[in-house]
This record gives sequence, structure tokens and C-alpha cells, in this order.
Amino acid sequence: MNQLMIKLGLMEEQFSFIASKDTALMTIIVLAVWQFGSPMLVFLAGLKDIPASLYEAATVDGANNWQKFWKITLPSLTPIIFFNLVNQLISGFMAFTQAYIITRGGPNDATMLYVVYLYEKSFTTFQMGYGSAMAWVLIVIVAILTAILFATQDKWVYYENK
Repeated sequence: MNQLMIKLGLMEEQFSFIASKDTALMTIIVLAVWQFGSPMLVFLAGLKDIPASLYEAATVDGANNWQKFWKITLPSLTPIIFFNLVNQLISGFMAFTQAYIITRGGPNDATMLYVVYLYEKSFTTFQMGYGSAMAWVLIVIVAILTAILFATQDKWVYYENK
């Protein structure tokens, strides 16, 4: 990345993205976004599951591509979107590996994510009670957000059998 940015004239010299507190968190975020492969496979399976006859009928009725997307593709994918949203919400709160292995929460706690801090309190300083309380708070937050998603799914998720 450094070489590319230098050749494009965006930088003059080598720069460590994980050693700077200004760019370390963004580097971890880009790494997490880069790993979005498995949800994309689920989206692909969902796209392949949409019957071609729906698109053919829409074409016969005179629908353009934009209308087909909004009236057929997006409603048909809402269960997949819901599934991926719940899974990625939970995974997002468990983002530990990249931040801990690459930076151990540094520099200057720039990548000290909640679960990294929980790990540090529990297994580095051996404050198990504090770490356990943090874990329970995390579970409650994830449970509340997941419950909100499940409670609102009737308003935006289309199931064919309902």
C-alpha cells in the first residue's frame, strides 16, 4: 500500500499505518471489511434463489432494471440481509483477533476495542470479576440489539409464506 501511494504521489515516504494512532483503527476496520467474503457468498446464494420467472414477468409488464431491483431483487433478499445483519452485528462486537494480534490495543489505546480491553482486564491483570462483568454487559448489549432486529423484522423482511 505504501508503494502504491508513493507512486501515486499521495505520500513521500514509507508510513506505518498500524503504528500511528490516527490510522491504526482505520487499518483494522479496512482489514475487517476486506474479510466480508462469507456474507457475500450468502448474498450470492440468495440471488441465485430468486426465480427467473419473476424477472421475465416484470419484463413483460414493462418494468425497467431499476424497478426490477426495487420490486423483486431487494424484497427477495431481505431474509438474507436480515441473516447477514444479525451475524455481522454479533461478529462486529466480537472483533478481537485483528486488533489484539496486530496492535495489542495500541498505539496509545487507538485500537483498544471493548473485547481487547475485556481480555486485558481478565487475563493480563487477572481482574476476573471485572472482566466477567464486562462480558455480561457485552452479552446484554448484543442481546438487546439482536432482539430489536428480530422485533422489527416484520416491518422490513419479506417472507414468501406470510
